[in-house]
Amino acid sequence: MQRFSFKPVKKRVKNWLLYKFITSIIFVLNFLPRKSSISLGGFLGKLTYFIIADARKRTQNNLNIAFGEEKDERELKKLARLVFENVGKNVADAVRLKNMKWEKIEEITKIEGLEYFDNAYKMGKGVIPLTGHIGNFELLAAYFSLKGYKLSVIGRELYDPRLDALLVKSRESVGLENIPSSASVKQVIKALRSGRALGVLADQDSSKVRGVFVDFFGRPARTPVGPVLLAYKTQSPIVPMAIVREKDDKYKIIVKEPIELATSGNKEKDIIETTQKYTKVLESIIREYPSQWLWMHDRWKSKPDLIRSGK
Repeated sequence: MQRFSFKPVKKRVKNWLLYKFITSIIFVLNFLPRKSSISLGGFLGKLTYFIIADARKRTQNNLNIAFGEEKDERELKKLARLVFENVGKNVADAVRLKNMKWEKIEEITKIEGLEYFDNAYKMGKGVIPLTGHIGNFELLAAYFSLKGYKLSVIGRELYDPRLDALLVKSRESVGLENIPSSASVKQVIKALRSGRALGVLADQDSSKVRGVFVDFFGRPARTPVGPVLLAYKTQSPIVPMAIVREKDDKYKIIVKEPIELATSGNKEKDIIETTQKYTKVLESIIREYPSQWLWMHDRWKSKPDLIRSGK
């Protein structure tokens, strides 16, 4: 006789409780004035730093890899706490997007280098605004959409369909087209060839997408090549950018010059070289604003030797 397992039931109950907790936090953050919401978000971020030991240790370890020769242990711990605090503040603003109109976003955001994006967008070949998990990247996409640009974003589906639906609804409320990461390449190419901008996050080590090893803070890091492959396929310019939080809890968007595609004729070499180019641009922004990146991600998880040996 088949034995009954409580594991699926426990998982459903756990997910239900987590869903209710998250939606309750979202309700409170939307109910409060922005200043109070950000303060609460920052507090919850700092609280998470002390509660979730694995994320705290990974953040400290990654910061040590990147800045261990420049900063002492006390400075690195302080920086790690700021990382969590900034994540909490950014989440507070991100979940309030559906209530933000263009006038409000313009009031709290300034931009440098918009001409690089404008010129690329006006070419009509589509454009790939490429960023990483730096600052409030959800607000970055909303800024361009509310400013009048036709923008699609590729987003990985969340583990809970209900939370994923909330995220998609939030994006669509500011005019964004959400393209799930499971969508076909044809759908992505169609968006670019129709002249749309395609927002991409390309700074994490994921076995679910094709990647190559390039230098990131002095170590080989497996990095997605999807944006580069799309650029070669469609001739859509890659425009690196990021959004960072400033001391007054307002934002600065930094837009860099389009990445020049390598054209040596050696396809693999060109892909790696171009991926390295955009990675270096993102790294330069992270170096300038180290408390703004998601250092709790296991960025150097994959090892080149293990990949080559098939392990």
